[in-house]
Amino acid sequence: MIIKGSRECVRQNSYELRLGDKVKFDSTGEEMDIPEGYFLEIEPGDFVTIASYEKLDFKRETLALLGKRTNLTGLITPTTTMMREGFLFTTTKADPGFRGTLNWGIRNSSTKSVRLKHRERLFKLTLYELAEDEVPDRLYGESEGDSYQESDGIIPSARMIPAVIPDSKIVCRTARKIDPNKQLLEAGYPFSHIGTELIDLHGKWGVVSKDVILLKNEFSKMQTALQEKIEIETKTLSDKLAEVSESLSTKMKEFFEEQFESFFARKMLRVYGTIVAIASFGASTQPFRNME
Repeated sequence: MIIKGSRECVRQNSYELRLGDKVKFDSTGEEMDIPEGYFLEIEPGDFVTIASYEKLDFKRETLALLGKRTNLTGLITPTTTMMREGFLFTTTKADPGFRGTLNWGIRNSSTKSVRLKHRERLFKLTLYELAEDEVPDRLYGESEGDSYQESDGIIPSARMIPAVIPDSKIVCRTARKIDPNKQLLEAGYPFSHIGTELIDLHGKWGVVSKDVILLKNEFSKMQTALQEKIEIETKTLSDKLAEVSESLSTKMKEFFEEQFESFFARKMLRVYGTIVAIASFGASTQPFRNME
């Protein structure tokens, strides 16, 4: 009844369904293939729809071939590993008579991008109705992979992927812009409430931003006008200072010229007076020499 199934996926009372070959990104509408050996990257807040790797066959004819006379239904629940890493999804079921692959919607509610490997175990399929005498071959905790046995408090995810994954092995959506407000509104409470508050805050911020821009423009105009006025006043003052400087220079020149001429005249008079006095003195002493 599980086409492409593996005995390694059989657990105590369930079968672990794996990530298949198809993915659709809700944010961009892209539908892409996930080849063997590749990884699916889901960014924070992004929602994707994936297909199961296995194909279920619950048709009555198939069950009859297995010797079962009753209808069969399956309960599909996410693994606790996925929930520990911040995935949001709901429990689903496979109805009696269903045949085909399963589709799941997954939202990454964590704050970091998460990568899922092709054929990674994501959901558990529990088949009903089990007979009363059927019991698990092994109880949980008896296998090496039962990482959450005896857990206490918050236990990190035990999912292991390569430490370094080459970009060529990554399947991810294109770098289209995601509207965070739309994602929050569609995520349900309390995210929808947060989205509403953010939209309201964004509107108020838009009004404040416009007021700030108007104030900035007015301030720029005032600054430009003030700068022009300062330049005009500075030029006027500079011209006046130049005129005063030129006038002062002319007056100082005239003053020094007058002072120099007066000083030179007084000096020359003194020199002339000295010469005349010497000449007069020499003339007056000549008779005494003749008497001698």
